[in-house]
Amino acid sequence: MTTETIRQKCVGDVMSNAVVTVRSDTPVGKVLEAMESNHISAMPVIDDDRCVGIVTATDLVKLIRETNAALRSGYPYYEDCLWAVDFAHRKLDQQPVREIMNVFVDKVSPQTPVCEAAKQLASSARHHLVVERDGKVVGFLSSWDVAGAIC
Repeated sequence: MTTETIRQKCVGDVMSNAVVTVRSDTPVGKVLEAMESNHISAMPVIDDDRCVGIVTATDLVKLIRETNAALRSGYPYYEDCLWAVDFAHRKLDQQPVREIMNVFVDKVSPQTPVCEAAKQLASSARHHLVVERDGKVVGFLSSWDVAGAIC
């Protein structure tokens, strides 16, 4: 593939069209299940047909680390306590994704050139862009999609 061919490609040519989304009130445990069953590492968060955030595997890892730290500081022998297991389960079953999602969402249109989207990913140090047309999510672009377009 030539450099000129890459420059002609638009986000709509390489994005994922089958976007798996969640609502902001979805419990974190359900988000984990959806990511695992769909083999994805990020999801747009949609309320009232608008993208209000994005949740990534990194957000979930942070939550797990924070939960672990809270357990360790609250009880030095937490491995021996059922309350620790109950605490962790409540975090997954009851905490809504809105509490851990990133509300700063980078967005592009399907007509955005892939090179421009790649620059946006690099400058924001993110791995996903929400693709919108007329304010509605129509796709999802990952750094893997961009890499695939180049190779």
